[in-house]
Amino acid sequence: MTHTAIAVSTVIFNMFSALAMAFLAILGILALLGRGSSLNIVRGREFVRAFCLAALAAFALEATVFNIPHYLKYFAGGEVQTLSLTREADSVVVPTSDGTFAEFLYKETETAVVSPGGSGEVRKDSVRVLEGVVFKGLNRVVTSVFVQPVFAGAEEEMTVYIEYIDGESTRGYTKTLFKDYPYENYIPVQPCGDVSELKVNWAGAVSKVVINKRIPFLFSGLRLFIVSCLIFAVISLLVGRLRCKAAYFLFEYKFDPANRAQNRIYAFAVVLLILFSGVCAFTSSSKVFREEYLPNQQYNRFLVDAIIGGRTYLDHGRPEMMLIAERPYDLAWLEKNGYHREVYWMSDWAYYNGKLYCYFGVVPAILLYVPYKLITGEYLSNNAGIFLFAAAAIVLLAMLWRFLVKKYMPNTLFVFYLLAFLTLFFASGLFSALRFTRFYSILSASGFMFVLAGIFLLLKSVERDKPDILRVVFACLCFALAVGCRPTLAFVSVIVPVVLWKYRSLRLAVFILAPYVMVAIPLCMYNYARFGSIFDFGINYNMTSISPAGYALLNPLGKFVNAILASASYLFAVNFYSPFFPFVECVPQHAKFISTVAKFYDKGSGVINFPVILFLFFYFKSMFSRVKPDTFYLSTALLAIAATLIFLNSWLIGHSGRYTIDFAVFMFIPAIFYARYWCSGNYSCGGLAQGGRLRLKIVYMLFCISIFVGLFLFVNSTTNDTVPGSLLVYRYLQTSLGIPGFF
Repeated sequence: MTHTAIAVSTVIFNMFSALAMAFLAILGILALLGRGSSLNIVRGREFVRAFCLAALAAFALEATVFNIPHYLKYFAGGEVQTLSLTREADSVVVPTSDGTFAEFLYKETETAVVSPGGSGEVRKDSVRVLEGVVFKGLNRVVTSVFVQPVFAGAEEEMTVYIEYIDGESTRGYTKTLFKDYPYENYIPVQPCGDVSELKVNWAGAVSKVVINKRIPFLFSGLRLFIVSCLIFAVISLLVGRLRCKAAYFLFEYKFDPANRAQNRIYAFAVVLLILFSGVCAFTSSSKVFREEYLPNQQYNRFLVDAIIGGRTYLDHGRPEMMLIAERPYDLAWLEKNGYHREVYWMSDWAYYNGKLYCYFGVVPAILLYVPYKLITGEYLSNNAGIFLFAAAAIVLLAMLWRFLVKKYMPNTLFVFYLLAFLTLFFASGLFSALRFTRFYSILSASGFMFVLAGIFLLLKSVERDKPDILRVVFACLCFALAVGCRPTLAFVSVIVPVVLWKYRSLRLAVFILAPYVMVAIPLCMYNYARFGSIFDFGINYNMTSISPAGYALLNPLGKFVNAILASASYLFAVNFYSPFFPFVECVPQHAKFISTVAKFYDKGSGVINFPVILFLFFYFKSMFSRVKPDTFYLSTALLAIAATLIFLNSWLIGHSGRYTIDFAVFMFIPAIFYARYWCSGNYSCGGLAQGGRLRLKIVYMLFCISIFVGLFLFVNSTTNDTVPGSLLVYRYLQTSLGIPGFF
């Protein structure tokens, strides 16, 4: 999405959500004042009535506490603005609206000008450009600074620096103003006493600067909803009748696959997660990684053209000139010796024998990007492809979890079932794919989707006494296609013999192997056509900032040490937590690899940050128990796959936050199984054990913490420092969820 589209969408969302909450607040007024009136349409619906009253209270807080900046004007001195503010002016000192004076700040810039007459002579002219203004002799309380930026061309944001001298010291801070987001033009200031002098600097053009202009109200629909939910929870806790009903739903209301209301709620949760994923995917871009950045079009454009044209190489650049290069895989050497990036070669493209290739898995391109190009004549964007695979993965995750609960936890509670599903989504690592929308994430999201589809079909195939051959075939086909996305996912196929072991037969083995052979043959041919080997996917030929070939020369002991440290980061890398927005931030792990070879050191969230994982301790306890739960062998297979993928990624790559998606679900599904067993007091998943309500409260709390952590990993940024999401969306969330007046 473009910046303007994001801005308009944000404003529309805020407006309609605020109107919806206003409607509920009006119902709250009617419920409070007109108990016997026919206008009170919420009577008899106690939870609805309580939520409407909560919305009314939230509006009261919104109009007072959460709009503190609006009321700062009552404590401010008079309004001051410049009478003339242009890029150039005859005078440096100009009068203001209240008779004081302001001083314009200029910088001198030189421009090259060709002399007229055809002589071709070039001279340099000096131009004064206005870059700030200083208000002097104010001697008043200042509470706000209004800046009206002028955006030219493709400009979308402007940095403004405010500095003022108050009764205590000189203070200053920087703020970014966004195009099409006018509320941001009002900057709250909190000085200690009167301000004698205030300076405003900017990078760009400004048409107006006003001191002490009243900051308008900002009714945030998102904040209204969140505060309403919190107040509703307090009301439900304090009112005995509501507390009893809430206790029933939390501790007695069981999951029923035939219950229409439950199915609607579950489907609604799936739809919300898909919409949430769409917002993340289409607002996750930065200037350097947009579609016009050629290296980022390796997959959705150049690979698509190559496949349609019957080629294996990507037709771009001048890679044939690198045949004479002494060190073709040393990027610093190439740049130093005239082999410039985006002219001779492309970043993250594989170079081999005078040609450029895409070493990333070809399956998503064949299944999605090539058909889209053939049908529409256009190239599907990276963001759109990632979203489509992620949306399908969410649906499959919902289907898989529903099946697992029906089969292994039929007596579980509906709230447990719903919270566990949300935890699986937010702890799955999918945030890394949706927030890091380069072509890498296409492979991660598609591989994740095929793995979930394969596990679901495989488990469904053994529902009855005899295996469903058709489902077995399609399950194995999904596992094989996952390998065509990410080769390391080949180890997920370990689950096939575990699930089908009791049905072992030669006939079944043929149906299992056939899909793998069907996918493996074209993949091997594709590899051979590119790199002369059926097993070579081309990672050692990739033109990236690291050197895979150099890393391969590290002695095995050094690689083992590196793998152990990286594995520890995947498991135990702790986030940074703060009471201020964004609350949760990934911490770069590069300091952990100083003593060894650091291939990737971007940000990543260890699974320990999702406390539900702690219930895996009960899995290890069950290993030594005579009586084992029905899920023990399935859990063992899933955990073995997770351990293998963690170590394999650590061995081949090191620590990279975006690879958590490969293994996270395989750890959290068993953890949730054992959380339910802990509440039951045994491995039957029956009713609650003695003290089971307290245990269930602890589990619910850990679910909510895990969801909170995952949610703000989506909100905050990505697994990589250089690719934030939309700063405009981030600012809306910051103003809605942060401390009023302090953002």
